[in-house]
Amino acid sequence: MIEKHPPCSLIRRTVILAAVCAMPAAAGQPDAGLVIAPRTELPEPAAPTDLGLCRHHALDPQTAGGRMVAAAGWAITDEASLGTLTAISFVAGARTMTSGACILDGGRIGIFDGPDLLALAEGSRPDGTAIGHLRRSGDRLRIWNGGMLSQPVADLMLAEGAPVIVPLPLAEDLCEGRLTMPLIHGLSLADASALLAEHGWEPDRLAAPVDPLAARLAARGFAGAGHCSGTGFGFCTIAFVQDAAAASVLTFGDVERPAGPEVADYEVTCPAAPFLPR
Repeated sequence: MIEKHPPCSLIRRTVILAAVCAMPAAAGQPDAGLVIAPRTELPEPAAPTDLGLCRHHALDPQTAGGRMVAAAGWAITDEASLGTLTAISFVAGARTMTSGACILDGGRIGIFDGPDLLALAEGSRPDGTAIGHLRRSGDRLRIWNGGMLSQPVADLMLAEGAPVIVPLPLAEDLCEGRLTMPLIHGLSLADASALLAEHGWEPDRLAAPVDPLAARLAARGFAGAGHCSGTGFGFCTIAFVQDAAAASVLTFGDVERPAGPEVADYEVTCPAAPFLPR
């Protein structure tokens, strides 16, 4: 008599599901309002998904899990590997705002083993904007919200084979570990500059402002100001350097605020090759 054994894929899914079920409630990050729980079936969107003018946030599925999400009626925003698993971020809809910005609603993240759903991450308000996109950050996936100016809220990673949501690190290693960049999203330019200085970054004093708003920002003591937009969100670019590395910090808001405008995003260029943190 030949003894039959269950397929290895079934054993792996069973082990992962058991690990997910054993996770404490604290596996989600309370501050971000995100939780992750075992699920084997996708929820149905409340209404047909149509991103309208925000359709550039969606992508065509390239994975088995992504095709399952699309077939269920959701709009996929990202697909990314997480160890041997696949994480799929998807949303229920979008709203178009000023300056062509978008708000993504009803975002979730499905954790798949091939076409099989193992777990689902969502916000405390399933119809809210807690989840918009996923971006690679080392062996983690960074979760960005669906807000008008999207910002990172938490990281998704594997812990003992189970997907967990953990708080954002205070800083990340870049340029093959040769320098660190603090996470400065949402900080005032003054606070961001102080934090950057603690990590060895200084304003690029060779950068010259090319418009009156940037000149005003520089005159207020924010060296490195290059260009500011006088419309929409009022974006400005501020240059920082460390050795041969460069960081371009994007801010938004009133340049006359006492602590300066707020940081929307940043991009770091390493000496040998570009590094895009998002």
